[in-house]
Amino acid sequence: MILKYILLTSFCVTFANGETSCGQYMRDNLSDGSECIKMAELIGKAKKRQMLEKKGSLASYEASCLAIDKTGMNIDYTFNISYTIS
Repeated sequence: MILKYILLTSFCVTFANGETSCGQYMRDNLSDGSECIKMAELIGKAKKRQMLEKKGSLASYEASCLAIDKTGMNIDYTFNISYTIS
């Protein structure tokens, strides 16, 4: 039985001056895979909107939903998400 999902995201942004910066974000204790997918999409769109306001761009965005059961990470239910945020 899956107890929770952990969302891990990685992103790179390019600023108006041409500099690129990368980072990661983690969201713990999501109830199921569909909630993890929804949060990944919301975070990606928010990051893109934030960069557009700063005259920059979202260069890349990837997310993983890690399924956790009573013994640890369950690789059979863990999945990666790849986005083109438009």
